Amino acid sequence: MILVGDVGNTHTVLGLCDEEQLVEHWRLTTDRNRTCDELAILVRGLVRERQHSTGEVGDIAIASVVPSLYRSLHGGLSKVFGIEPRFLTPANCGIRLDVKEPHAVGADRIANTIAAYSLFGAPCLVVDFGTATNFDLVGEDGAFLGGAIAPEMQLAARALTERAAQLHSISLDVPESVLGKTTTENLQAGIVLGFLDLVDGLIRRFREEIPGIGHVIATGGKGELFARELDAIDEYVPYLTLHGLRLWLASDVS
Repeated sequence: MILVGDVGNTHTVLGLCDEEQLVEHWRLTTDRNRTCDELAILVRGLVRERQHSTGEVGDIAIASVVPSLYRSLHGGLSKVFGIEPRFLTPANCGIRLDVKEPHAVGADRIANTIAAYSLFGAPCLVVDFGTATNFDLVGEDGAFLGGAIAPEMQLAARALTERAAQLHSISLDVPESVLGKTTTENLQAGIVLGFLDLVDGLIRRFREEIPGIGHVIATGGKGELFARELDAIDEYVPYLTLHGLRLWLASDVS
């Protein structure tokens, strides 16, 4: 089996894959202070809790956007599984990064590009709802062509309610109307409907500027909500990044 990991600024998503699909997955809080020993104890426990043996894992692929965790990830995973984890980077990704600063492309965006191209063909657009909302354009040859980065809805809501004394934290549910009659309804209208329109509007701009975009794929934590509410999104694949890591290892270019 393969252990795959998407290490983001807010959450870390781990998975176990066989040759064809994801068979187990876990969502954890990303802790920049976690030591390699702590990480080893955590991962070993997760794997055993699902009745798997650490000896089943024959390869490890990690996409991380948190450089400070590299040492802990490398040391902890090596200790648990007895093999060197492989980290997806712009230098070893095996796809063309058609942007001005290819070295700065996040590993998660690269993994999403690999997975989307394999699953849906191209050109296509991935919208990843993580700590930020990434829009990743995949070219006809599977290249990463660039995209856009927007704020994440929950992060924006938290920033607003923390800075405004008379506003309080709310659940980010889709309101029935844009005309709010309570403070909560006002916030839901402005934040939730506003971000739905932000995503819908950016997808429309991508389609206008780049003819021929086929599928628009949502992934990430809030992706299901946006896929449900927006006709502009064709597919929701919750663990697209993990699939991309599995495919990257299978391509043997690392």
